[in-house]
Amino acid sequence: MEAEYSASAVSPMTRYIAGICAYDGTLWCGSQRQKNGPSVQGEIERAIEEILKHPAPIILAGRTDAGVHATGQCFRFETSNKIPVERVPLALNSTLNQSVRVLRAWEVDENFHPRFSAKGRVYRYCIECAPVANVLLRNIVAHCRSTLDVAIMREAAAAFIGRKDFAAWQSAGSPTPTTIREVRRLEISERFDIFGSKLIEIEIEADAFLYQMVRNIVGALMQSGLGKLTIDEIEFLTEGKDRTKCPSPAPSQGLCLIEVKY
Repeated sequence: MEAEYSASAVSPMTRYIAGICAYDGTLWCGSQRQKNGPSVQGEIERAIEEILKHPAPIILAGRTDAGVHATGQCFRFETSNKIPVERVPLALNSTLNQSVRVLRAWEVDENFHPRFSAKGRVYRYCIECAPVANVLLRNIVAHCRSTLDVAIMREAAAAFIGRKDFAAWQSAGSPTPTTIREVRRLEISERFDIFGSKLIEIEIEADAFLYQMVRNIVGALMQSGLGKLTIDEIEFLTEGKDRTKCPSPAPSQGLCLIEVKY
């Protein structure tokens, strides 16, 4: 593998390759490279350099925190290597940590930007309601000891739909020019997993999200399901734009980036 795509295979023409990756966020300090630990970005860049024999910084579609997962994160890198694009996933997966997989890759033009070219993003949050948590799910779902009223949560979800100022639902730490976002869809369903645990799934789609916006919204929905927060109170918090008065964010491990839409 390394010999086939060694430096001797390099062409002077720059290619732009995009890919979709999935990862279990448990081991990583987050998707973006950071000083405090290993990141998904750092791991993919290490694999690219090992296979293609040159450093190639990647651009990600979005940032996910420590413990947050993805099945549809998009990235892009540049190379002059002649590796066939259909071979990129196999080549990278041969050296990547097993908690990170490249699912597919394709060539794009230089104007494609994983973040700024995106038209929308879809996240899914999973909650297990049970007196005792299923240990096999501890890294991929949040645990709630109390029963959540899903019907009430669905009613409360309506308060987040539409184009609004979501300043109250943004955590500090990631400045942005505007806090206006459009939530296009927020659906709540129930299902049993393969281990027999009953899960509540919250799927949310928007044009873009603010820092920890999804986890903050889910935290509010959980509070509504416990009877501790009403729709009127959610709307009041949104209008007040004051994060300090909002519920705490839901735990990171229940969150997964499902899709980036282009």
